[in-house]
Amino acid sequence: MLDKYTYGTVDRINPEAPVPILNVSYEKNTLGGAGNVAKNISSLNEKICLFGICGHDQFGNKIKELCNENNINYYLIDDGRPTIIKHRFVALGYNQQLLRVDYEKKHPIHNEYIPHIIKKLIEMDPKIIVISDYAKGFITKKLMDNLKKNCSGKILVDPKPSNANFYKNVYLVKPNLKETSEILNKNVKNNDEEVEKAGLKLVEIFNSNIVITRSHKGSTLITQEGDIYHIPTMAKEVHDVSGAGDTYIAVLSYALNNNYPLKEAVELANKGSSIVVGKLGTASITIEELFGRWYNDYQMYFFR
Repeated sequence: MLDKYTYGTVDRINPEAPVPILNVSYEKNTLGGAGNVAKNISSLNEKICLFGICGHDQFGNKIKELCNENNINYYLIDDGRPTIIKHRFVALGYNQQLLRVDYEKKHPIHNEYIPHIIKKLIEMDPKIIVISDYAKGFITKKLMDNLKKNCSGKILVDPKPSNANFYKNVYLVKPNLKETSEILNKNVKNNDEEVEKAGLKLVEIFNSNIVITRSHKGSTLITQEGDIYHIPTMAKEVHDVSGAGDTYIAVLSYALNNNYPLKEAVELANKGSSIVVGKLGTASITIEELFGRWYNDYQMYFFR
């Protein structure tokens, strides 16, 4: 999906209705949804291929253009629906989002596309497959069943509760606290005891490792073996949580692709999302931000 931002100043209220008037200063387009995950992974100097649905229209062309600019390969299906757009209107000076307008048509992809998707993935043979599920129709149970059957890579899922029955037996599922509550159909409070119980139940349901992200309280990892780790956040100042979950799973996939043990991978992902919430808008993280300025010297010394 395409994230479109219209920035402007607000100096007065509309005399026709009690709403602010936004005097437009500039506009910006960025990759949204799974595209933002791909952008984050690419900015960490990893090879990435983006799969999804993209309309044959000007906004679909913009997505492909942005993919090319960000060194993202793509395999995008046009099934006749228009490109999904999330258009946000933001007041400069206040860093305040005034309104979001969504353009989308949601329905499952036809089964005829699934063999082509699986064939492409088998050819690529990725070590990590990230499922960034926004319940727009690309992720279906049949697609997930075929992925698990035919692809050897570790599957990481950023879930949608409505599709919870798709994800059993993947490597890892990463719900936030709200999604955890919806999957379990109970209100899970943000304290260690309740999160631990909820996480152990999710391990049982999905037969997978579980990471529950907990906003200002960081995240909790519950492994398939029943080990539990609470990892605090590092965020000092929060400007915008848009895309923080995308950055989290992107950094997690980066770490696992580079053979980090699971706990250390989760710690690095926690750090990455703590950095990105300090930025305005749907943002991505760089390798230098994640590891510090010494990273370039490290690269020159060890990889020359």
